[in-house]
Amino acid sequence: MLSFFARGNYNYNNRYLLTATFRADGSTVFSKKNKWGYFPSFSAAWRVSEEAFMKPVKWISNFKLRLGWGTVGNDAIPSFLSLDLYEPSKYGSGSTTMTVLTPKQIKNRNLKWEGSSTVNLGFDLGFLDNRLNVTADFFIKDTKDLLLSQSLAHVTGFSDQMQNIGKIQNRGFELSVNSVNIRTRDFDWQTSFNLSVIRNELKALDSGADYRTTRSQFDSNFTQDDYIAIVGRSLGLIYGYEFDGIYQSSDFYTTPEGRQQLREGITDNTRYTQGVRPGVVKYKDRNGDGIITTADRTVIGNTLPKWFGGITNSFRFKNVDLSFMLQFNYGNDIYNATRLYATQTRSGRRNMLAEAADRWSPTNASNKVPAFDGYITNDVYSRFVEDGSFLRLKNVTLGYTLPAKWTKKAYVSKLRVYATGQNLFCLTGYSGYDPEVSRYQDPMRPGLDWGAYPRSKVFTFGLDIQF
Repeated sequence: MLSFFARGNYNYNNRYLLTATFRADGSTVFSKKNKWGYFPSFSAAWRVSEEAFMKPVKWISNFKLRLGWGTVGNDAIPSFLSLDLYEPSKYGSGSTTMTVLTPKQIKNRNLKWEGSSTVNLGFDLGFLDNRLNVTADFFIKDTKDLLLSQSLAHVTGFSDQMQNIGKIQNRGFELSVNSVNIRTRDFDWQTSFNLSVIRNELKALDSGADYRTTRSQFDSNFTQDDYIAIVGRSLGLIYGYEFDGIYQSSDFYTTPEGRQQLREGITDNTRYTQGVRPGVVKYKDRNGDGIITTADRTVIGNTLPKWFGGITNSFRFKNVDLSFMLQFNYGNDIYNATRLYATQTRSGRRNMLAEAADRWSPTNASNKVPAFDGYITNDVYSRFVEDGSFLRLKNVTLGYTLPAKWTKKAYVSKLRVYATGQNLFCLTGYSGYDPEVSRYQDPMRPGLDWGAYPRSKVFTFGLDIQF
């Protein structure tokens, strides 16, 4: 990437502040005609606390109003998508084998920068000589020409192609609070808190459609589209069937010919081509036609959290210091594909999760785990969509600073020893290894857990020496 950047600042009497910037970025991932993107921005601030009418208000030490507008670009896609690519393969004719070149991708010379414009309104407040500081921001971010993978017709010979598709809008509120709770000669206590609330909405799809489904493709056996983007709703919606229990023996009666038949009023799950029977998964009949088809699929989860943030507390007692950070996330769903895969089997030659031991059998009428069966459904259903809320102890640091009278003899102005632990525990109802997970960095397929490795506990011991 090649970039040019310019910025201008204006400050009048430390009360009225203006900043204007302009940058030009050239990226090699686009074709020659779309290589360059141009991104201006502007911000203004008014330090109200510097005005004469605020001087009598002694308990407010800082008050600033801020307004900003700016644009940014995104080029986070693989290289060479604007070119036709070929790869070598083998071709046989009779007893002769030849090396040939076969197409690997269809070029898209029309790919261009994904662009976002953001309007931000905020304020900074400081109280009691800045012992308490509050910062709040409200923003609206509009993004157009999204860089997303678009399905192609089968006649092209390719499944998908990267294209500029659609528009989304993010709206949110961010709050941070910093406070000096106690400050004495021997003891300090400070707290930092932040909270974010973000909502997004798909505004349009360039194809003119009302929705677009996407396949996670975590395993070749699970081939259905399991994510959906709907105009007017947020991205990251999980798409599938609503779990309605397990077919029990009481759902059937035996015909005079000795066959098992569903009782009247029991929905027939036609997704099982071998016929339903006790122990098979039951889905909710959303359209009320008495049978389960793809028309009964619906939104079964939303991967966007309702709010998230963190809180840090720092303490000092004489020469001992202690700090810890708690991170929290609330209201998002996780698509646990690992659990979906590892609780049903096509053969008996692989390990499964422990919950499979509670599978349905004639002597264990489970209403959660289906029976072992040589035929399984590759459907995605709501039993494997879980609440991803969590509270994590992100880090803890304990330190001790040696007295200066000890260290000055060695010409050391400060010597501190410390120990830090990261990811020490996580409180969550999620059954997977780690609720902070997403298999793909793709806005159309977020929140997927497919064998994700959990965050490791890390312990660090160190010395901080200043001369």
